[in-house]
Amino acid sequence: MSDTNPQQPAPAATAPWSQLRTIIESLADGIVIVDPRGAIRFANPAAAYLFNRTPEQLIGTLLGTPLVAGETTEMEIVRRGGGDIVYAELRVVETEWEGETVELVSLRDVTDRKDADERVRQLVHEREARIQAEAASRTKSDFLAIMSHELRTPLNAILGYSEIIELGISGDVSSKVRDQLKRIRDSAKHLLALVNDILDLSRVEAGRLSVANVPASALDAITSALPLVQPQATVRNLQIVVVPGAELLPPYIGDAERVRQILVNLLSNAVKCTEPGGTITAESTMTTAANDVAHLESRRAYICISISDTGSGIPPERLGEIFEPFVQVDSGHTRAREGSGLGLTIAQRLARAMGGNLTVESVVGQGSSFHLWLPADASGDAEVSAGDATVGDAVVAGVTRRVSGIPDRRREFQGLGALSRELLSTLEVLVTTVTERIRCDPALRVAAGLRTSQVTDHLSTLLADIAGTLMVVEEAGGDSSPLLADAMEIQRLVAERHGAQRARLGWTEASMRREFMIIREELERVVRRSVPSVGALSVEDALATVNRFIDQAEYIGVRKMEGERGE
Repeated sequence: MSDTNPQQPAPAATAPWSQLRTIIESLADGIVIVDPRGAIRFANPAAAYLFNRTPEQLIGTLLGTPLVAGETTEMEIVRRGGGDIVYAELRVVETEWEGETVELVSLRDVTDRKDADERVRQLVHEREARIQAEAASRTKSDFLAIMSHELRTPLNAILGYSEIIELGISGDVSSKVRDQLKRIRDSAKHLLALVNDILDLSRVEAGRLSVANVPASALDAITSALPLVQPQATVRNLQIVVVPGAELLPPYIGDAERVRQILVNLLSNAVKCTEPGGTITAESTMTTAANDVAHLESRRAYICISISDTGSGIPPERLGEIFEPFVQVDSGHTRAREGSGLGLTIAQRLARAMGGNLTVESVVGQGSSFHLWLPADASGDAEVSAGDATVGDAVVAGVTRRVSGIPDRRREFQGLGALSRELLSTLEVLVTTVTERIRCDPALRVAAGLRTSQVTDHLSTLLADIAGTLMVVEEAGGDSSPLLADAMEIQRLVAERHGAQRARLGWTEASMRREFMIIREELERVVRRSVPSVGALSVEDALATVNRFIDQAEYIGVRKMEGERGE
């Protein structure tokens, strides 16, 4: 009988495991071996790092998640100590280990990918929320505009007939009736003024408010506004002082009628807010210094018309609110001053539409100063061109200027036409590239087996219409036009048809969003390649314009697809 130790072959058997263990411990992915009870029997350093423990601490603990061999799942790990959460992708295979059937589990850290997916979802949600908010705002503005027009008709009739009755055309009018007619007329005028304010605000928000941009005099603006508020000032025993010097200033560039409207509003507010015996001052100056508060363009001359009063002033915490719609400093049911709270809102937006701004300074107990900033007609300071331009949501006629730093600044449209022609010339290549990417994209397996016509669907029509829309936008300078309305309607119809087709083919929301992401990326390549050679248009402005159309198409298409599926 041999004296050979029965365990003599063990080193030969363990040698391969020693080599395998060295390899496993050097892997970037976590590896754990789990016995049938769910307890960890082995863990490499990468797995220990995921759990923020040592391999020795993990051995014997329960993994805490069900395992099915051959399947892939995700696991949320709350790391020991700091409580940080990481996400791991688990892949499970069944194997033999130390004579026992166990599960070998690989854990790959996918926290960054999960965070990226969450950021994408948030961006999509924010983009849709913005589109919905803009659509709701346009609907509200359209409704206000229509209702304002409808209200003005009967109000004008009330004013007209009250004046006819007061003239005695229908018979003699007693002094008592005449007094009652005056009250009717005054009330109707007040209501008409409120309706006009709402109409102006709705026009601004809907992008339908046109203002002229021509040279005009600051002195003329002040002298034309004063007679309209002088009677109110006289009744309240207020002195209005015009500081000399306005006649020496160069003209401003703007709409004289709208400037007068702003000054009348500012002067009327000053009269209401100043106690009897006080003073209201109108002063005009010119400055070339950038104003941080007004967000004016640096190295440009501006005319500043200031209306100051010796009233009660505005609390510092309310200064940021007074330009918001329907906000008044003197609020509440017992407030002493009438008004809709729209005057300053409209005044500021009109100022911005003319390339300037409206700002305020105030000290409680000492008074307030409102500053109307308008671009000066300085030599070489304005880039004049035919057509219109857009500042924020307002339409500005007659002059196109670069105005930097203003919140509602105008967009440079010159160059969109050249970009439009470039998109049309590369349309066939662009559609082919997008189609090939959709077919090859791992996230779009739903496109496998589809005919080319099914993959491209209405893509060429959509892109051709977007290209045509860019041409219309440049020619109209951002102003609304029937051609632009038609182009947007075509895009809406195409997006709806596309969403319905994708629903019939069984696409998911994620698939459709991935498709639009590919379209967006390929369009960006064309824009970045083309824009440097098409003039003053910046890449950022061009991308913002094109992506706006794609975002809208994506939103409409996804909503239509969900509607078709009854979601």
